[in-house]
Amino acid sequence: SLVNLRKRHSGSGDEELASRIDNYKAKATRHIFLIRHSQYHTDAPREKDRTLTPLGREQAELTGLRLASLGLKFNKIVHSSMTRAVETTDIISKHLPGVSTVSTDLLREGAPIEPDPPVSHWKPEAVQYYEDGARIEAAFRNYIHRADVKQQEDSYEIFICHANVIRYIVCR
Repeated sequence: SLVNLRKRHSGSGDEELASRIDNYKAKATRHIFLIRHSQYHTDAPREKDRTLTPLGREQAELTGLRLASLGLKFNKIVHSSMTRAVETTDIISKHLPGVSTVSTDLLREGAPIEPDPPVSHWKPEAVQYYEDGARIEAAFRNYIHRADVKQQEDSYEIFICHANVIRYIVCR
């Protein structure tokens, strides 16, 4: 725990101390499912035209079926506002009726940091690392955290986004 109650409340009995500590412990767990969008047409010049391929639609369908088969009460789906993530979300959410979906620009694909080793097929301008890095860090801080101490039941949240965003979150 980040709160040192022993120091602030010296002289308190062990029972009182245990009670105070218990008030600061989360009673529930947030379960986060990070899902990369399905396969899409990479050759389209505009982002809005980079739609899912037939295989991508099948991948999303199977992912939706698998998530539904888990028998969990999903609280929400948060997804990138990019076309391929929106389409993936639309297909998956059909298998999870009643689960709300939230679109956010924070989870859009980007270059949060220069790849090491460098890759030849993708070379963003240096300024993009600063812009995308700050945005993806904001997504991390906004969405990736422990359950609130007031949360009483476990929550199950799905995030549908992009490989670089997922890598950043996992490595962060």
